[in-house]
Amino acid sequence: MNQYQNAPRGFHVEHRRANPLKVIGIMLACALALLLVVYVSVALYFSGRFMPNTTAGGMSLSLMSSSEAEQSLKNKLDDYALSVSGQGLDLKLTASEAGLAINTSAVINDMLSDVNPWLWPFQIGAPHDESAKLVAGSSGTALEDAVKAAVEQVNANATPPKNATLVFNKATKTFTIEPESVGTALDADAVVKVAEDALSALNRRAAITADQLQQPTILKTDERLKSAIETANVMIAANIPLTMDDYPLATVDADLIAQWITVDDEAQATLDEAALGSWVDQLVQANNTVGSARTYTRADGKQITVKGGVYGWEIDRDALLAAVKEGVGAGSTQAIAVPTVTHGETFKDPGVQDWGKRYLDIDLSEQHARFYDESGALVWESDVITGIPDGRHDTPDGVYWMNRKESPSTLKGYDGDTQIYETPVEYWMPFVGGAIGLHDAPWQTSGFGGTKYADGLGSHGCVNLPPDKAGELYGIVKGGDAVVCHW
Repeated sequence: MNQYQNAPRGFHVEHRRANPLKVIGIMLACALALLLVVYVSVALYFSGRFMPNTTAGGMSLSLMSSSEAEQSLKNKLDDYALSVSGQGLDLKLTASEAGLAINTSAVINDMLSDVNPWLWPFQIGAPHDESAKLVAGSSGTALEDAVKAAVEQVNANATPPKNATLVFNKATKTFTIEPESVGTALDADAVVKVAEDALSALNRRAAITADQLQQPTILKTDERLKSAIETANVMIAANIPLTMDDYPLATVDADLIAQWITVDDEAQATLDEAALGSWVDQLVQANNTVGSARTYTRADGKQITVKGGVYGWEIDRDALLAAVKEGVGAGSTQAIAVPTVTHGETFKDPGVQDWGKRYLDIDLSEQHARFYDESGALVWESDVITGIPDGRHDTPDGVYWMNRKESPSTLKGYDGDTQIYETPVEYWMPFVGGAIGLHDAPWQTSGFGGTKYADGLGSHGCVNLPPDKAGELYGIVKGGDAVVCHW
């Protein structure tokens, strides 16, 4: 008999209730397995692929593979052009003209390195901007050259910046600060930088603004300008009379000095030596009398203009420049006696007689010479014979010094290195170097004066005198006396 035969109510099957925790565990395991499959599948999908909402330089890379993104970038490059414009500049460049260069594969791979496929649950909904890695470049100097050439054209008609500087107020005789100004000229390097940045990010427009204008380097707030004003105001306080032989030539005053004061790159007030030198040169040129035309009236009433020679006033230009510069720098009010290399007897004005009353007058047109003493009295005169008027032996006109006198003397003439004559004379009084002078000419037996100098009896350039007249003059004339030889 088995156990079921004695069951009072027949066969009975006992039912057991399922464990709810076990069921939940199974369901969770299935869900986790499914999530894991989805997670891994999505992670594998994004391996080598961009996340949604990924952009670079305005270009969408969402869900693209590396090859797709690279092709999209190449398409963008094929259509790329750069416009550099603003502040008067309008430059358009194709990718080729700009020398655009980019390694598309390296750039895309660098962008993809930011994608972590295993973190896709956290990244899939976020925006991703890879513009910072979209870095292009310019091969060679094509972009720089093109931009600088365009900037140069703009700047040709632009207003450059102006530093804050000092300006002279004529009413108050003082300097004040004039503010800086920017102007309209472009800073080529700054414009190139903006263009390079735009090209690097593959932006199609590089906007040129006031930030790319050339800027002044000295501003009105620069403390150095205060010191510069003090220095400048010391200089314009100078008032320096310039005299030559006690004759007033000019006065260096505030209005004049203000024209010479400049502010250098270090905001220091300095004298513009070029401007000062130019003014000194004009003063020298206007008042030097050596070789200049001078008009005078001889004691007999004849008005004469003579030009040439070595006699007269010659200002020492460098010494005068140094003296004026020193005086202005110190704000001096002391007069300066103009330094000279040579000087005449007197100075009244350029263009007039600058020798004294004592002088030797040789009138080439009259063939007559006269000597006047310190009082202006005529104390000697004589007819003469001067040089042959052939362009080689003419007696030179001009104002000279009597160089010396010698008795007796031997005159020697040369043609180049060849001696052509040797003549002994009793009285020798040279006034053009040691070659041209007055001397006795006993061989002139047909008399002196008239047109003999042009009729075959002219000298080699010297002034021939009758022997007795030569002796008289020799006893009167002194070295350093003025000799005026004229027509």
